[in-house]
Parts: sequence; C-alpha cells; structure tokens
Amino acid sequence: MHLAIESIQQAVKPHDQYQVEIKLDYELLEGRQTHYTVETYIFSPHTLGLSADTYSKKDFYRDVQNYIRLKTPSMLLRDFTESHVSPLSAIKTLIGQPDWINDSKSIAKLNTLLKLLAAMLNSAIREHLMHIKSRIEEVSQNGKVHLVVDTLVEEFLTETATISDQFREMFATFNLPHVPESLLNGYRLTDESISILVEEGLLELFQIVEAYSKKSNRPDFRMRISDRVEGETKHRRHHGYFSLLNMSDENETYLYRASVLKKYASSVLFLSADISKDGKRLTHLTNAAAAGIAMIFATLVAFYFQSQYGSFTLPVFTALVVGYMFKDRIKELGRDLFSQRLQPFLHDRRITIRTQDGVKLGYLKEKVDFVTESQVPRLVLLRRDRDQFSKIDNDGREETIIRHSKEIVLFADAFKRIFGDMVQITGINDILRYDVRAYLNKMAEPIQERAFLEDGELRSISCHKVYHLNIVSRYRTVRPQKAKIHSRIRLILDRTGIKRMETIQE
Repeated sequence: MHLAIESIQQAVKPHDQYQVEIKLDYELLEGRQTHYTVETYIFSPHTLGLSADTYSKKDFYRDVQNYIRLKTPSMLLRDFTESHVSPLSAIKTLIGQPDWINDSKSIAKLNTLLKLLAAMLNSAIREHLMHIKSRIEEVSQNGKVHLVVDTLVEEFLTETATISDQFREMFATFNLPHVPESLLNGYRLTDESISILVEEGLLELFQIVEAYSKKSNRPDFRMRISDRVEGETKHRRHHGYFSLLNMSDENETYLYRASVLKKYASSVLFLSADISKDGKRLTHLTNAAAAGIAMIFATLVAFYFQSQYGSFTLPVFTALVVGYMFKDRIKELGRDLFSQRLQPFLHDRRITIRTQDGVKLGYLKEKVDFVTESQVPRLVLLRRDRDQFSKIDNDGREETIIRHSKEIVLFADAFKRIFGDMVQITGINDILRYDVRAYLNKMAEPIQERAFLEDGELRSISCHKVYHLNIVSRYRTVRPQKAKIHSRIRLILDRTGIKRMETIQE
C-alpha cells in the first residue's frame, strides 16, 4: 500500500510471516528546519488480551526494528552517462586527474562514489520498471500499450548497456599496481552489484515484453534480452564473481552475495542513530525540586519544635522522626506528581540522527502508550470506521488501542554538506518493522471444522479463523504547516502469523 503527499510518502507491506514493514520518506522542505509528526494507532480486538499490564513499553520497543537512512538520490537512467553530477561522471573525472592515486581524499571520495553509483542505479532501475508498469495501467484502456512499452524497453536496454560499458572501461585504471587494494575491491564489488542489478532488471523486462510488447517486436527484444542476460553471467564468471545461478544448485551463494552487495551499496546511505531517554535533565530537575520541597517541610517541622521545646527534648526527637517519615513520602509523591504532569510533554526516547562521520542531521522523538477512544482524534476514529460486527466481537467494549507517536526534526543546512557537490540529498527513509507475535498468543486454532449439508449428505468443511488488526496512521507537517492526512490498513492474522494485508480506501 502506498500513500503520498508533497512531503511524506508511505509504503506498507508484510515483510515476512510475522512482521509488517512501514516505510516513511520524509522530504526536506523550505526553511532551516523541517518538522513532522506521525501518529500510528493500532486497533486490536479485546479478546487478544493486550493491555499496559501484559504488553509494556519495553515489549513494544523489543518488537520494533527501526532503520534510518538517507533517501537515495533520484536520477534517470540516461542521466548516469549524460549528467555531470552523476556518480559515474564524477568517478571518470576523479581518475582523470593527475596523481589521484596518491591523494587520500580522492581515494575516500572514490570509495563513496562507487557505493553511491550502485545504490542510485538500483533505485533508477526500479523506478524505470515501475514507470513502465504505471504507463501500462494508464494506456491499457486505449489499446495502444505497445507504443509506450516498446519505447521504454528500448531505453532500458540502451541506457543500461551504456552505463555498464562505461563503468567496465575503467577496470584497467583501477587495476593499476599502485591503486590501493581497498579501492580495487570497491570497484569489483560495485561491478558485481551492477551486473546483478542489470540482470534482474532484464528478467523483469522480459516478462513485460512477453505480455505487452508489439508482437512483431517481441522476437528481437527476446533475443537482445537473452543475449544481455547471458553476457552478464559470462562477465561475472570471467571476473571470478560467484553470484551465478545454477539449476542444479540451491543457489545459497548467489542469494548470500546478492544480499551482501545490496548492503554494501546502501551502506553509503546508512545513518547513525544514538538512542537516549527523552527529558533526562528535566526529570532530574523535577526530582530535585520534589526533594527540595520535602526537605523544606522537614526543616520547618524541626525548627518549629526546637523553638517550642528546646533542642534535646522528646517532642523534638519525635518531631524529627515524623518529619523524616513525611519528608520521604512528600519526595515520592512529588516525583509522581511531576512525572504525571510532564508525561504528556515527554517522549520515551530520543534518537539523534547523524551521518557515519558524526554530522548531526536532526532528531526523532517517539513514545508509545495505551489510550481510550476518548483520547483518539475524531478523524482517526472516523477512518477506523468500526462497524456493528466489530463492536459485537469485542463484547460491546472498546477495542484495545495502542498509540505510537513520533516527532521528526531535520536540519536542512546539514544535509547540504553530506556529499558536497556530488549529489543532492532530499530527505531520509524511516523504515519500521513491527513484529505481531505478541498478538497471536491468545488466538484460537486457525483451522476449525464445521458440518456442511450438500445434496442431502452431511459433510465436514474446514473454516479459517482470523482476527483483524486495524492500523490508522496520521501525518502532519508542523514546519512548514500542512494539512493532516490519514491512512488505514487492515492486517488479517491467524495463529500462524500474517495471512494478508488489505488497504482500506476512503
């Protein structure tokens, strides 16, 4: 499921049997700071038994995995060879300079550009294929699909071949004796990564050609795509890359290397996330204030009784003991009172977002709590749209509602300094994976037998017992201020995990 406004893009999908993945793209907007708030409400059936007593904040954060990375810079396939700011052009420019081998800054920049090239090419190939599919949907009603498809297929074949050829022409330069081994390894990893990316794109392109290309053009496209795929396989075999598919093998090596290469390329976009407890200083200050108030009470009691009965008398001794007892209680009551008053303004944790070399790009604050329907915004409840069956399923009671809140602040000036004049970073990706196994513990058996009468004969039929988990998200841009938007998905669960996901349209 995809949702988008000008500044926030959301994609939700099941990651595996037990995890749902929510990916948010935060765009940098005009001004020195961009400030977002995101609230996610999880509506769970009361029968699943989740509450603040059985599912603590610690349990929730244990079930959540968060990944924060720079948004991949966007570039069309043809721009890789035509634009002066493309990583490919920047690499050619750097290795064309005299004595670049002995310049440590040039070596470091080349290592970054190699990873960036693979990461951006991966994104460009994916975007090109998605563009073909979207154009097919747009044009299919008019029956002239092949006119669009064949042009875009031709562009893919031409541009990916040019990118691969230009990159591979640089092998002789990177293979010189005095080139650092780490840089040569970086080139080889990028080369293998590009080969796999292009091959995977070609295989997907082959399916598009079979379904939508003009019949008279299909034989030529099939042959060209087949030749290119075979050429990529030969290239990897020739250079000793072990990412080769084999019909007689389980292909563990291929999947392992493809996964590692993907991490290698995207590592240039990884960000450091320093997690700390939110409001530490304020909490210490309020605790100190509570202790001070308690001490004032105990001191006043001691002064009063000393002034009335003298310093060393039984009443003074008793007053000191009682004063100490009340001082201790006043301090604890004060701490609890301050904590309750501050709770709406404090988050559970604060995540400082930095580049790998320590540049602060912004911060993210988040908190999770159980709320009642009266605490849920009216528009969120309308989006939830609980029907009569849902109310009966919960025995007429409210659903269990978990609210996960985020505040994101990004510093525009810091983003401009990340890659200098190489490419422009326009935002970050916030990827959250949420494990739903805590919801499965009290579910009934997924398969239940029921009697069924057919043609006068009594038969047994299997029924699937499922539960609905509704997730409503609320997005708002605080600075600059923009309208709120809401989205809703429904996870269909059974005792074995996620069965499917449905997008609920407005």
